[in-house]
Amino acid sequence: MNKYEMGVVIRATLDEETYRAEMERVKGFIDRFGGTIEKIDEWGRRKLSYPIEKQTEGMYTFITYSSEGNTPKEVESRLRLQENVLRFLTIRVDETPEKAAKPAETATAEPVAAAPAEESAEATAEATE
Repeated sequence: MNKYEMGVVIRATLDEETYRAEMERVKGFIDRFGGTIEKIDEWGRRKLSYPIEKQTEGMYTFITYSSEGNTPKEVESRLRLQENVLRFLTIRVDETPEKAAKPAETATAEPVAAAPAEESAEATAEATE
């Protein structure tokens, strides 16, 4: 099972009841395709960076869930058909952040080798003068 985080932006012009119905529909898609919802983080009404379908505000919600690899694709294909969903994005969350930190440690050790190249460039500049 993989862990995913999905951000959903829903029209801000909806009333509270319609917004809740849309969110239940999104949760239903995740459940229908074998996902298990772990956390729902509702940010509420926010200003959009740019207008989307003549809308300047949206209701932001982030859902963290676990599922098999094909679930995000199925959920996103259903969300594309929802008129009240302005945007959505699903990312896979790494559960082991140590793997990402290891390449950064080796990258800091490499700049030491660059210092001799500067000396040879200065020597070449002096030789041409």
